[in-house]
Amino acid sequence: MSLIAAVALRPLVRVSLAPLALTAALGLASDAVAQEKRPIRATDLYRIRTASDVAVSLDGQQIAFVVTQIDSADNAYYSHIWVTAADGSGPQQYTYGKVRDANPVWSPDGRKIAFVSNRGGDEPQIHILPTDGGEAWQLTDLEHGAWDPVWSPDGQALLFTSTFTSHELEGEAAERDTAAASETRAAADTAMWGSLAAIRNWLARNASEEEPAVITRLDFQGERELTPVEAWSQIYVVDLAERKPQRLTDGPYDFEDPDFAPDGHRIAFVATISEGIHPDYSLKSDLYIADLYGGSQQKVDIPGYAISNPAWSPDGSRLAFAARDTAERSSANTEIGVIELADGEPAGEVDWLSRALDRSVRQFRWASDGQSIYFTGRVHGTIPIYRVRIENREIRQMVSGERGVLSFDLGGRRLAYVLTEPANPSEVYAVEAAGNSERRLTALNSGWLSGVQVQPHRSFWFNSFDGRRVQGWLIDPVRYRSGQDYPLVLEIHGGPHAMWGPGEATMWHEFQLLAANGYFVLYTNPRGSDGYGYQFKRAIRRDWGEGPMGDVLAAVDSVVARGGVDPERLVVTGGSYAGYLTAYIVGHDHRFKAAVAQRGVYDLAVFFGEGNAWRLVPHEFDTYPWEDRELLRTESPITYAHQIRTPLLIMHADRDLRTGISQSEMLYRTLKVLQKPVEYVRYPREGHDLSRTGEPLLRVDRLLRILEFFERHVR
Repeated sequence: MSLIAAVALRPLVRVSLAPLALTAALGLASDAVAQEKRPIRATDLYRIRTASDVAVSLDGQQIAFVVTQIDSADNAYYSHIWVTAADGSGPQQYTYGKVRDANPVWSPDGRKIAFVSNRGGDEPQIHILPTDGGEAWQLTDLEHGAWDPVWSPDGQALLFTSTFTSHELEGEAAERDTAAASETRAAADTAMWGSLAAIRNWLARNASEEEPAVITRLDFQGERELTPVEAWSQIYVVDLAERKPQRLTDGPYDFEDPDFAPDGHRIAFVATISEGIHPDYSLKSDLYIADLYGGSQQKVDIPGYAISNPAWSPDGSRLAFAARDTAERSSANTEIGVIELADGEPAGEVDWLSRALDRSVRQFRWASDGQSIYFTGRVHGTIPIYRVRIENREIRQMVSGERGVLSFDLGGRRLAYVLTEPANPSEVYAVEAAGNSERRLTALNSGWLSGVQVQPHRSFWFNSFDGRRVQGWLIDPVRYRSGQDYPLVLEIHGGPHAMWGPGEATMWHEFQLLAANGYFVLYTNPRGSDGYGYQFKRAIRRDWGEGPMGDVLAAVDSVVARGGVDPERLVVTGGSYAGYLTAYIVGHDHRFKAAVAQRGVYDLAVFFGEGNAWRLVPHEFDTYPWEDRELLRTESPITYAHQIRTPLLIMHADRDLRTGISQSEMLYRTLKVLQKPVEYVRYPREGHDLSRTGEPLLRVDRLLRILEFFERHVR
């Protein structure tokens, strides 16, 4: 096992830079910037093709994957299934249309691919694609959609999940009282003056249609919509010949992550069955084994852990799963556990295979011989693939480098994966599972990138204010010249337990765009970040502000001290938790000439009531607003708004329910009343993930608006 070595910064020399304006950003031709390779433009967002959902056939000879690209004319994303031979010959697009296809899964004989698509309507349904020719056909047609297909070992059936509302589970939708069912809104007055039972039926029907939304549950917010009507994941099985889905689970609980045992009779799954407690109040999910035909079901007791993604070993003698400590919900690592099975019954204690690495597992797969498990985890800004031996827990890094594995699968002796790296945002690679030389299978982006100047990321380590070692990266401005001074943008990541680095794909375009417009781009993984172990993540418990602020400002000091950066032209931005930290920093430090706080949390007590990520308050601060209000006040950026002097641009989206909207309004109004330099931008129709998956036109607007705001204050 090896970790990525740090690369020292080369010395930088200082002078001044003539303005590049927005030429590179907008893609306008200019003799001053026209060279053999042009800089990245904002509109290059439309050129980026992203691979995902890699799936390898059982024999390892074929690899399916999904390619997503923006259609600029439709202002929309479309995704399709592609297939390539494992030797890299002939990658071909297999599905077409203005659709979103995803989650391809090979049948055991390699002759069919099950996948999820919205091609049948608004809700995603499972479709079957013959690989020897012919059109894809729709297998399911459920009201709430279907997803996560899993083939039976004989290839004759599929497990999948869908949702049922509480009303449907209780039979209310299908078995309404005849008199109540005949009532319509036109007869509202009659119902209102009728019996109490009639009134209740009429009101219940309105509530079931969210006209109005009647909220009685704890977790009533989704990402962009309220979720007052409870809906629960349920597991189904469908025979390909009969095409009639059969629901296997029942009750107001989530049943998820089903997997067929090799014998084709048993399945493993997870469920949030909590006796006497509504699932909204439970953080526990448990592992279950059930017989498809005999109806028997047993819970595998693993106290203190939330379980997900069970996977049978190839011979059915073991079950692997992901697990997370429920007592440490924010900082705990996700680990791989394995249990032995004897005559189908759990035997012995859980073997925690990944614990020695002290990193969170993201995805795992059994090797075809059942003697090892391959998995990915965040490590020092990268996402490698590791292999752990079942027998001795030996962990070996199999795919490494200054890059990140975003999706992978294993079939036969073939390992296939999607890589992101500074030189290219997304391509598919394959390697023998034993670890021989890798082969790139696609050229999704290499064509248009051949004429574009792409900047590398240079890693460095620095000592923070209290001596803690922290890692950062610096990207040079395009056409950097020794002897000139350049502005610097400090980019901060959210989470707060996210991790940035060369292995992070979501910031690829934004970082390159800022560098193309003459900025040094500095980003770090301050304390609290994933990728450096449990204790590093836990270091911000009850301290979201001072510690991380000290780390990122120490990074700025370190880079400025090396030269080449103009200390009078520093700017800062970040979103979500990083929106919080951006606002916190400018309330305490005045070195930045401009700041952009995006989709942030500015009052922790309000966040507890407004955001769907409200559990971060008790999990990160060990308190509720009515218990230690002073701690939450001290840690909230709004408390220091009166000290802000830095010109601030606040960005939020209208339908962001993760962090909520009112806090951005509160921060803006506070600064306006105080006559501080502040602007507020509200994006329509979008939620918290605007910068990653929002409408393409709004994403381009966001990028250019940030850039223009910085240019206004540093040029």
